Amino acid sequence: MNSEASPRYQILAINAFDGGSHRSFLRGLIGGSDNDWTVLAGKPVHWKWRMRSSALTMADMTQQHVAKHGYPDLVFCTDMLDLPTWRGLLNDKRFADIPVINYFHESQWTYPTAPGSRVDHHFGYTNLLSAIASDACVFNSCFHRDTFLGASEQFVRKMPDSKSAHDWLALKAKSWVIPPGFDPPSFLPSRSAGEVPVIGWVSRWENDKCPQRFAELLQQLDHLSHDFRLVLLGARPADPKAASLEPLEQIRRSHGHRILYDGFAETADDYWHWLTKMDFVVSTADHEFFGIAVCEAMHAGAVPVVPDRLSYPEWVPSECLYRTTEDAIALLCLNKDERRLCSDVCRNQIAKFDRRLVASKIDNLAMRLIQAS
Repeated sequence: MNSEASPRYQILAINAFDGGSHRSFLRGLIGGSDNDWTVLAGKPVHWKWRMRSSALTMADMTQQHVAKHGYPDLVFCTDMLDLPTWRGLLNDKRFADIPVINYFHESQWTYPTAPGSRVDHHFGYTNLLSAIASDACVFNSCFHRDTFLGASEQFVRKMPDSKSAHDWLALKAKSWVIPPGFDPPSFLPSRSAGEVPVIGWVSRWENDKCPQRFAELLQQLDHLSHDFRLVLLGARPADPKAASLEPLEQIRRSHGHRILYDGFAETADDYWHWLTKMDFVVSTADHEFFGIAVCEAMHAGAVPVVPDRLSYPEWVPSECLYRTTEDAIALLCLNKDERRLCSDVCRNQIAKFDRRLVASKIDNLAMRLIQAS
């Protein structure tokens, strides 16, 4: 959107879970936007409580904001807000005419539960009602949009009544796909690919990312006498005895002499430094609505080795997708020249995910909704 030709709108962002990738996305979006934003932020802890109680907290914060600064032209919220409850608690007729964009980083119908936990469908249905109450629903991938809509319809078919009250055509018509993108650094350290490849891990060490498969893949490479080094990033559970950390302990025992770095990068500079050391970035996930960290590793020059499912086929070149362990091993055995060629293709593929371009798409959608309201 051209700021000289278009008005600057006042956008109120409600980020009930203002941490991690949610916070990074919103701050990057604001930095690239041509509009003026105000953020109402919730604590990034206890996500279930955020979904349950943030509507009350955010309604109070919204009322205080309006009293001081007036009404916004548009509200931008995320899937962690119970939007219908927020609207009701505001009890303000003016907000009925203010459009709402709801950005879905994730949704609870298909989000994996912890081992031994029971699925609570209330959270998924809260997401659905929030989508219905929005003027536009933006998903981070086609995979996410399609699984959300499919799971919503499947659940509603099991309801004892009120099935016809759900207007699926209207919901689909206002559903958009805009990937979250990433903020490329202004400068990347130079890469110097060696003969011994560096394999990277950037995912959370949680069960839905299946780190056990990653450990098994490394064991198979070792059995083939294929030499490699390791950079192990990714957030770790707060509990050092968490079962999802056992694969990491196994990797440390078996491949400790190969590890160049093992830890969560605390600063952006450290993070990008270690990304540029990777020749490959591996995902073994069972769940991924987009995959920002893999995208960032690709921008830094790593060749992705990711499953041929979930959101990956939408934006990862087909030659970097695997269906079997043998496929993954073949990719990890690419020589230096093959890696360089593949890396160039991958970086070109994700250039469109620069967050400045993402911000322009959100701005255009916001303008369309505001002008139609």
